[in-house]
Amino acid sequence: MKELVGIDVGTRSIKGLVGISDKKLKITGFSVREHPTRAMFDGQIHNVPQVADSIKFVKEALEKKMKIKITEAATAVAGRVLLTKRGRSQIEFPLFTLITESYVNSLEWNAVYSARNLLQSENEMETWDYICVGYSVTRYSLDGVQVESLLGQRGRFISCEVIATFLPRIVIDALVSAFDYAGLKVALMTLEPIAAMDLVVSPDLRRLNIALVDIGAGTSDIAISKDGTVLGYGMVPFAGDEVTELIMKEFLVDFSTAETIKKSRGDFSFKDILGKTHNIKEGMLLEVIDPAVESIALKIGGKILELNEKPPEVVICIGGGSLTPYLKEKLSGILNIPEDRIAIKGGDSLDVSLGKRLGGPEWITPVGILNAYQNRRGFIPIEVWLNGEKIRILDTGIITVRDLILSSGFSPWLIYGEPGRGISVEVNGDIKIFSGEKGKPAIIAVNGNRASLDTRISMGDEVKIIPGERGLDAMISIEDLMNTIEAPRVRVNGREYELPVDVLIDGRPASRNTIIYDRAKIELKSKISLYRFLKSIDIHPESQILRYRLNGAEHTFKWNPAVIYLNGRIITEDITLNPGDIIEIQTNPFPAVRDVLGKDLGENFSMSIKVNGEELKLNYGKVLTFNGKEISPDEPFVEGDYNMTSVYQPILADVLTCISLGDDAQIRDILLNGEEASFSSPLKDGDQIEIRWR
Repeated sequence: MKELVGIDVGTRSIKGLVGISDKKLKITGFSVREHPTRAMFDGQIHNVPQVADSIKFVKEALEKKMKIKITEAATAVAGRVLLTKRGRSQIEFPLFTLITESYVNSLEWNAVYSARNLLQSENEMETWDYICVGYSVTRYSLDGVQVESLLGQRGRFISCEVIATFLPRIVIDALVSAFDYAGLKVALMTLEPIAAMDLVVSPDLRRLNIALVDIGAGTSDIAISKDGTVLGYGMVPFAGDEVTELIMKEFLVDFSTAETIKKSRGDFSFKDILGKTHNIKEGMLLEVIDPAVESIALKIGGKILELNEKPPEVVICIGGGSLTPYLKEKLSGILNIPEDRIAIKGGDSLDVSLGKRLGGPEWITPVGILNAYQNRRGFIPIEVWLNGEKIRILDTGIITVRDLILSSGFSPWLIYGEPGRGISVEVNGDIKIFSGEKGKPAIIAVNGNRASLDTRISMGDEVKIIPGERGLDAMISIEDLMNTIEAPRVRVNGREYELPVDVLIDGRPASRNTIIYDRAKIELKSKISLYRFLKSIDIHPESQILRYRLNGAEHTFKWNPAVIYLNGRIITEDITLNPGDIIEIQTNPFPAVRDVLGKDLGENFSMSIKVNGEELKLNYGKVLTFNGKEISPDEPFVEGDYNMTSVYQPILADVLTCISLGDDAQIRDILLNGEEASFSSPLKDGDQIEIRWR
């Protein structure tokens, strides 16, 4: 059965464990080595060779004790270096667009990239100095409305929020280098608070609101569980060393002596740096360290409240620093929870077969590392080549080109192709956005073969990325703008027509082919008059002046070819149109001669009579001629010369010239309206004449 080796590289000491995986994890050997010098501060390696020597010492001690050859081991990164940031991104489209997987990937990637950029503003290291070890999406939005998934939706803009987790590359590199110096391969790497949480707080217990506090020498790492998941991690740079340093100052001793005093039980004696011997009672030591214990409790309690936003239901303390006197009591008061809800967990409370000497809380994290190794819950540091540069990343078991790029600090636009710069303009008070052209995606190859973001990679692979190309910037003309907005319209006899508009850009007139610049203020104004607009659609509503001469005198006549109704009211003058106006036009027929000459004609030109039952028209009073030819006043008017002459009153004899009686006809009787009449009897309109002959 293969032995599992786990090595916990702590600020004060290095602990190594050997175990085997049976029905449950069984610890078969251990070794501890305190750093001979302060090669680590607050969980960070400051002297790689010195730490490597201590790792090698622990490795060789385990090899000698267990009679095995150790070539690889699991380890953990201090929780203090785990950084969690929120990121947000948004993509806008000029028109309603189908949301594809590519858009969603680009959106998420931009959000992770924005979270990474937050690190640069808050820390001294550049963003590429952090390895992204994972992210989760907390919110998708479509056109401002939260949705569960964006894929397959349509909209104008999409956004998302993520929580991304990062580890500083310098911490990973230093730890791996120390193992390399010690002749060991890092078989698996986890995070100390995750390893401890997995060991101490089982998944079913994570439904409780639990604060797990790993109090070491330089730092106190905190993990919060609630509703079945781990909500977050935190760290305060206050732990056991605070007590040690206070003892150094109070008793004038070096760090090593202060550590011995701190661990003493009962009365004890020591020599200070001046060679003077002191005999100290136990109660006096508690009084000396009380300010440091108070400070540690305040810092830990404050961080718990910051992460959890309220007191947790339970606090579990692990690590050697959890044994600090009165720490539980002070945490109880600060968090305002009963003291019996604050527990110190030791190795003897675990479902792991341990030796008698591994029951203290300082062994929880080392056992947690071995437990993570057994269950393969962690990362494996591997090296790959990216565009000719060696990159170290953390392999979670299935690692892809996407993971490599996220860990390497590549801008997402180098992969998806940065879109061209868009512009935003104000149109009659409303903001309109025009996106630039989509970029061209990068070309990816793994070991010489064409690949995608989802292509898996492994140790030693060579990845080449030809960055994507930037899209063209948005270039929008006034004509393009007009095609995207609702043009002003009016309705004429039931049919819609667009109104012409005048365009002003920042107060200056512009033509349809003018290119719009970013943040331009555009005004679209329609000031066309009613008559001008009707002419543009081939309707001529203006009155016409008809000219003619009557008996040599010049005359004019004003004719209105149509009656115009605007929104239900008759319009007789030209006015400015407004969008939405409704125009109805009733056409007038072209005038006859009678309509133009009007009163100049006087009374009727003819009378209607009946002769033997047949209707007959007789001219009388006046005769109208046009260009010398006699015409009827009912004929269509034509501009030109008109003449009007007077004639006598018609008499009955005039009728005889208008009817045919035959050459030998002899008139016997003539009746006018039923009475006898003579040839000289005057006639009037509507008379009835009866003529009898033989």
